[in-house]
This record gives sequence, structure tokens and C-alpha cells, in this order.
Amino acid sequence: MLCDDLRVGQPGYDAAKLLDDAGIELGPGLTDAEFDSIDERFGFRFNPDHQSLLTTALPLGDGWPDWRNGSDLELRAWLDRVAEGFIFDALNQNPPFWPATWGELPCAPEDVATTVRRELGTWPRLVPIFGHRFTPAAPSPAGSPVFSAWQTDIIYYGANLVEYLANELPFGQGRKTLSPIVVRVPHWSRFVESANSPESI
Repeated sequence: MLCDDLRVGQPGYDAAKLLDDAGIELGPGLTDAEFDSIDERFGFRFNPDHQSLLTTALPLGDGWPDWRNGSDLELRAWLDRVAEGFIFDALNQNPPFWPATWGELPCAPEDVATTVRRELGTWPRLVPIFGHRFTPAAPSPAGSPVFSAWQTDIIYYGANLVEYLANELPFGQGRKTLSPIVVRVPHWSRFVESANSPESI
């Protein structure tokens, strides 16, 4: 159950309430020390809405990254999912997904992976919320959108965290609404709004 002193209208409370109402297991929110540890180990901070949720409650169970007890190996795999999806499409799509701005497509798969990670490393980092739904890390501000990222098929799934959870819950219902995007995310918004065109990169 959520603490009575939390207030409706705060993104973290509203997000946690949606999760609680949907029967998602919620652990205690992360502490300042735990946020600092995540920053030190993985080199990012959560955007304000995502941090507000994780301060209020930590969603647990299948599909939710366990920022408290998950191993570094597991959490790094979560954080690498977007890059791995781009690598997969570069190696397996016909024609390969390969923006011209990335230069000539390397022959060796390991060189493809190196180039993809280098290029995406200049884009805002996407942090997993649940499954293949991501939101940009700080310094992206409050009200940042949520993306669904499946390889190079990337769409908006909510104009903000609370709308995303309203779309996602109950699971299996599909995206129900999408408000106007207020916060545009460098590179990612242009890519989504170009229908995932490599020419937009």
C-alpha cells in the first residue's frame, strides 16, 4: 500500500497508484544512497518523473528492472537493449538498417556493434521502465515521453510517465491515447517522427 502522506498530483504518487491498482508488486522506494550507487555504477540519473516514481515505490516482478537487488550484469543488459536492437537490425534486416551518416557498413559483426554503440552513445540514454518501454535519462526534464523500442521500431507510448502507465495497464490492452508531446528528446524524437527512417539520423 502507498503511504498516506503522499499526495495525488505528484507524478511519482500518480504512477505508483496506477501500478498499485493494477496489482503490481511494489517495494519500498529507492533511497538517495541507492540512486547515487546507480549513478556511480552505470553513469546516469533518472529523469525527474522516473525518479519520483522510484522514490515512491519500486515496481517488482517479471518485466521490471530491479534497481535495488538486480545484478550489475542484469541491469547492464537492460540498459543495452536499445543498442542491441539496432545491432540486430544492422546485421539481419534486408537491406540492413544502416544510416549513411554512420559511414560504410563494416563487414565484421563486432565492428558493426562497436559503431552502433559509439553512435548511439551520442544520443540521450534511454532507461528501461518495463519490458521494452523506455524513457530518457536526466537531464531530460519532467514530462519526458516514454518510448516503445523494439529493435529499430520505436514509437511514442506515452507523452509522459503517468500517461504511459495508463496506456500500459492493464497489460495487453495496447496504447489507448497519446497526448501532444511536450518534451522532445534530441535524436529520438526526430527518429520516431520520421517513422524510424535511417535518413533522419
